[in-house]
Formats: sequence, C-alpha cells, structure tokens
Amino acid sequence: MAMMLLASSLLVSCGKKDEASNTVEAVKVKEMIIGEDGFSATNSSNTVISQASTDFDYSGTVQEENGAVLSFSQVGTIKQLKVKVGDRVHRGQLIASIDPTTVRSTYEMARSTRHQAEDAFKRMKQLHDKGSLAEIKWVEAQSQLQQAVSAENIARKNLSDCNLYAPFDGIISEKNAEVGQNAAPGVPVVKLVTTHVLNVMISVPESEMAGIHVRQQARIQVQALDNRQFSGYVIEKGVIADPISRSYSVKIRVEGAKDGLLPGMVSQVSLGRISTSNANISSNSIASPNTNIVIPSQLVQLGDDNSNFVWVDEGGKAVRHTIVTGAYRSNGVSIVRGLKYGDKLIVEGQQKVSSGTKVVKLNI
Repeated sequence: MAMMLLASSLLVSCGKKDEASNTVEAVKVKEMIIGEDGFSATNSSNTVISQASTDFDYSGTVQEENGAVLSFSQVGTIKQLKVKVGDRVHRGQLIASIDPTTVRSTYEMARSTRHQAEDAFKRMKQLHDKGSLAEIKWVEAQSQLQQAVSAENIARKNLSDCNLYAPFDGIISEKNAEVGQNAAPGVPVVKLVTTHVLNVMISVPESEMAGIHVRQQARIQVQALDNRQFSGYVIEKGVIADPISRSYSVKIRVEGAKDGLLPGMVSQVSLGRISTSNANISSNSIASPNTNIVIPSQLVQLGDDNSNFVWVDEGGKAVRHTIVTGAYRSNGVSIVRGLKYGDKLIVEGQQKVSSGTKVVKLNI
C-alpha cells in the first residue's frame, strides 16, 4: 500500500513539473529584419522604416586601358621630335628620329659585303658545277653568302629603327626627351595612351573583398572636373594581396561619355549602393552570400571560443548565428558571412536568451 502511494505521489510531482515547463513564458524581444539595403528596422507589416547605407567608398586613380612607353632600340642622338604632350597621333605616325649617319654607313657596308659574297658565290658555283672545286670551298662560299645576307638584314632593321612610330592611335601623355638628347635602348622618349577606354583602379581591404563582385555597379566622382559623376562597373578583382596593406586591386570600367576625364586623375568611388527606401520586403527574402550587410556593432557578441555571434529568431526560438565581421563603418560593422536577407535579428533582450529559448517579438 505504501509503495502505491509513493508511486502516485511521484506521478503527480512529474505532471506538475511538465505543466510548469509548458507554461514558461517566452522572452519578449525586439527584432529587426535584414533588408535588401543592409540592416533594416521593420514594423509588424514588414515595411522598411529605417536603413543603413552599405556603400563602399574608396579613393581611386583613373588609368588608360592601353598605354605604351616608346623608346628607341639603339643608341643615337635625337634629331627630331615631332610631338608634344596632348597631341593626338595615329598608328604609324612618325614620333621621333635619331641621327642615322652612323647606322646608314653600317648598312651601306653590309650591303656591299653582300654584293661581294653574291659575286663570289656565282663564280664558285660555276667551278662547283664543273667539278673543279673542292667541297669545303663550296660550303665556305655558301656560308659566307648567308652571313652577308643576315648582316645586311640586321643593318637594314637598325636603319629603320632610327625612326620611332606610333604603334596605335592615342594621345601623347608624357614627353621625356628633347632634340639633341642622346637616346638609348629602354630610355623613355614619350608615353602614348588611349582615352576612349578608361578604368579606375582602387585598393580594397581584404575584409571587404567578399562584398565586391564583377559587374557590380559603381559611381565615380572626380573633384578636378567640378565633382562630375561618371558611372561604371567592376571588371576585375585582384587575387594577390599587397603584403604591406593587405589590400587587393580592383579595376572599374568607366561607362558613357568621358569628356575631360584623363589618366592620372584622382576620383572617389562608391560601390554597392542599392536604393530600397520604403520598400516592402518579405520575412523570408534571401540575399546572396556576397551581399553587403551592415549591423550595429553592439549587437555582436563574443563567444567562449572567441567567435563572433548574434541571436536570430527562427520560428519563434532564439538561434545563435556565428558570423564573420568585416570593416567597421560609421553606421556599424559589415558582415562578411553568417547573415542573409530576411534574418530576424534580435536587437533587444538578447541577453536573456540561449539556444532554443522561445521568443516573442515586440513591435518597434
């Protein structure tokens, strides 16, 4: 009888515990939903009521798509220089020339030597055909003619190289020599660039490279042109970081009219601007992994394993999301990985939750 009473009391006790656990109130929290323009506050109708800018701003330099430093391939005194900075030139146009006197003399000597070798070859051939010439002499005559022809070809090219021609249509952007100056192989005379295709080069910190992608739109502002703005898009992402700055080079192609825009101009570049003011978003909208997301830095917590994390409402329960943070900005910290569009970020009350805690949202 005593055993039956004990069992009954245990069952009653367990039932009360289960009932108590089922009646635990959910933690009241405030939430914001990650929207299409980074971190966005929402009300009960999921309408964006505030948003953080996710623009990436960088300083860049305008560069030509094609450019070449022109120099002579041999030593000589510059006799004429037919261009100045800013001149437009066409492919094949004469840019400069050096005094050809010595080179021409060398060419004349080489040509004379070839004539002598040809004459000797003809006489030797007659003897060889009659069988009255030793084979070694015949081989020697052939070799001398080949050497003479090669020497003349080299001398002719050297004479031609006394003139410097434009390899393509473009504009003279630099002039590094003057008439009377000695020219030498590899010493720049002028720089020729094209301006119909222009790029802007920027350096992006490694923590922000995840938010940069090819074909991403860009706004380019040039102070030297009264802050004129140009449009563009990313065409190249560097794959090797600068060992000192830990940044990567990114190339942006300038679109549309480029009147007044010249290589070397400094510009301000904004990447990633997507305007979604007062837009409606769905709570299950999803962003691509490379989307730029910025959240208030105070929401990021540090775990026991030194990893960063935030709390997200998933189906009425608190779920811990480990995140990878990027650069700190004026409006928060950028998130490289761990969050996506539509995530319900717990912004108040997160100190009261743990994994699996039931939560209920309070309207902001």
